[in-house]
Amino acid sequence: MFHVKDFGKLLTLISVALLTGSLLAFCPSVAGAANFPQKPVTLICIYDAGSTSDIIIRSLADSLSKELGQRVIVVNKVGGTGTLGMAELTRVTPDGYTIGMVTFGPLAISPHLMKVAYKLDDFDYFGAFSEYVYGLVSSAKRPWKDVKEIIAYAKANPGKLRHGWASHPNALPMLMLAEKEKLDIKFVPTTGGAESETLLAGGHIDTDCRHPSILKTFTEDQIRFLNACGNKRWDLFGRPDRPTLMELGYDIDVRSFMGLGAPKGIPAEARKVLVDAYRKVSNDQKTKDMVLKIGLAPTWIDGPDYEKLIRDGYKLMGPAVQKLKK
Repeated sequence: MFHVKDFGKLLTLISVALLTGSLLAFCPSVAGAANFPQKPVTLICIYDAGSTSDIIIRSLADSLSKELGQRVIVVNKVGGTGTLGMAELTRVTPDGYTIGMVTFGPLAISPHLMKVAYKLDDFDYFGAFSEYVYGLVSSAKRPWKDVKEIIAYAKANPGKLRHGWASHPNALPMLMLAEKEKLDIKFVPTTGGAESETLLAGGHIDTDCRHPSILKTFTEDQIRFLNACGNKRWDLFGRPDRPTLMELGYDIDVRSFMGLGAPKGIPAEARKVLVDAYRKVSNDQKTKDMVLKIGLAPTWIDGPDYEKLIRDGYKLMGPAVQKLKK
């Protein structure tokens, strides 16, 4: 039975309920994060469809879909050697429903070479799950068997050597070689690895720095692997016979990392769900095998450590790249 004396309590309860509902209505990210995700998640791939990065990201998205219980849809935003996709990520609503590739090259190297529409502070770093490995390759339509022969050709033919520029880490080894040897090289921008490799195989560009996946996609009669550009030979990928550039006397050690992240400011609960799922699938043996099969080195770097790596890399690459631009 309802008594008049309880009317005041009822009004108070109604007022609290209405106020709580109003506050949640004005804070949709808080209201929605409790049961995140409630709809599909978009994952921005910053490189072209069919590239090494795209293949890995799509495989990772499939695993994340199973873990999150919602579809993870890959969308390619290409151009500017990865910087256009990175910029796109900063423009979306930070609700956790759009995440993307957050990779070393566009963050630590590209800002020193070109104007970009983002800052390091614009991103929430989830972590890195693979390491890009680079190798100097040439079109098999050219006679070169190692970097020494390429350098000799470039010196004898100023401005004639055409080197692919799919991303800034890919271009960096040749930029450093050109600086050391005083070479005049023509750099040819491409939309990504898939286009670069097609141009290489057809002889439309002469050289590039590509990933070990090229060993499975093309034969030595199409694209020839010459030298590793990192601190190790390609033992993991079945080519321990080719020396590193460092072994040949060049102080060149170019590596990069593939990670995921989001625009700064996503709800804490959504972030936790995403990072936990991402960490779990990245450390799954199936993912590690896939990464290695595609031609990258499996790894795991937690978000804070990955952000530090990128910030340290940015500081380190600044002076080096500025020297190359002079």
